[in-house]
Amino acid sequence: MKKSFSKLLSAGFAGIVALGLAACEQRREPRPVCDFHEYEAALQNPPTGEVMVPVVPGTISDMPLNTVNITSGGLLRKIMVQATNAGRTDTGQVEVWARFVNCTDFALEIEARTHFFTATQAPAEPETAWSRQIVGAHKIFTYTTKSISGPNVASYLIEVRE
Repeated sequence: MKKSFSKLLSAGFAGIVALGLAACEQRREPRPVCDFHEYEAALQNPPTGEVMVPVVPGTISDMPLNTVNITSGGLLRKIMVQATNAGRTDTGQVEVWARFVNCTDFALEIEARTHFFTATQAPAEPETAWSRQIVGAHKIFTYTTKSISGPNVASYLIEVRE
């Protein structure tokens, strides 16, 4: 009887251990988890706010201002723009920032620069130099820069490439 109980106890313990190991083998997605289907659906909505329009209507799509334009097709399903914003410093410069998420399982090399525009959408100053960042897998990263022309800046456009 003791041997039967001992075997039963051993079998029960082995079953619990096996279930525990199986639970450990379940793969969890690393965070943040990116949903490109929802992201791309949101991008299909017409832009609101200020946009750059072409001289000849219909020749180029309207480009939203005060946002990010990803110029490398290879990045479109690798990174997401989480947020953008701008504000004036005490000296009158415009400081812009954009927060991105690397949605891949590997590090990415990203470059960004900014165009600053006047109220009439003329260049307020030359575009900034490309700023390079290496971003780890599933990491959030922020790009920031400042204008140099002070109160002339009314809007901006951040470009991102690989």
